[in-house]
Amino acid sequence: MSEVPSSPKDSPSAGPSSPAPGSPSPEETPASPAGLPTPIRIRPVAEGDEEIFLSLVDAHADFEKMDPPGPEARERLIRDALSDPPRYRAYLATIEGRDVGYCITYLAYSSFLARPTFFLEDIFVFSEYRSRGFGGAMFAYLVKEAVRLECGRMEWMVQEWNEGAIRFYERRGAVELAEWRTYRIDQDQLARLAGGA
Repeated sequence: MSEVPSSPKDSPSAGPSSPAPGSPSPEETPASPAGLPTPIRIRPVAEGDEEIFLSLVDAHADFEKMDPPGPEARERLIRDALSDPPRYRAYLATIEGRDVGYCITYLAYSSFLARPTFFLEDIFVFSEYRSRGFGGAMFAYLVKEAVRLECGRMEWMVQEWNEGAIRFYERRGAVELAEWRTYRIDQDQLARLAGGA
């Protein structure tokens, strides 16, 4: 899900689709939100970032009122982020030497557009750094990544109660797909279906 209230006026979070990693992003990109004297550095998660990355994921789960990943899921999160090729792309946002936010993306594919879809799974900023331009800088970085990867569109999910995120996205021209429904089959049901149950 997406949580990114970080434009000076509001903030957001994002969701799922079939994973298909894209080509590597630039190693590090500075972004300077309006009113911030120090640029934010946005970089891919790398070896050595495991602890801060997981702490950001935990903080995001707490914000979303969801359970954080357990021990085995934490191992998979790190393994899949650092594998070659990675199963998803994870990025950290850093200011003045402190990692303050993260995002997770992956590529799906549109058969009708015949182009990849840039899917935003998570975008999150520590609470004390919200409403200061950090989320906006991260989102702008991801938009440029989608263009760089020649994507036909960018998609994500937002929880209905997260009004700040909804305003944040709609002010950037995002359109709610009200005519589409989201369906999910969890791991247990997948096993039952695969077993013919």
